Amino acid sequence: MNKGVGFSYDSIADSLIISRKKDNEVVSGSTEVGDLILDFTNEGKIVSVEFQNISEFLETVGVESNILSELESAELVVRESGGAVALLALLKTRNFERAVPLANVPLVVG
Repeated sequence: MNKGVGFSYDSIADSLIISRKKDNEVVSGSTEVGDLILDFTNEGKIVSVEFQNISEFLETVGVESNILSELESAELVVRESGGAVALLALLKTRNFERAVPLANVPLVVG
């Protein structure tokens, strides 16, 4: 497994970080979209996301926030379609598995 791939939940900051960064990828920048901070490479690939205020967000999409302390894995899924990027978090505990939509972000061609 690559060192950068994984997740971290900080209960004090109420922040969930999910990374899919490979060892050979370099983060070249970050951007903030609402409660999300996205890290990306020079090629524009999103390699990690930090979701601030994650407990409140999960409750708004019908997921009990107590699962955060029980997470066994969390994966970031990035899907490009129709001029936007859809971000999903695959959250898994011993008794729970769900794909949670995080955001749809417009693609910026620069």
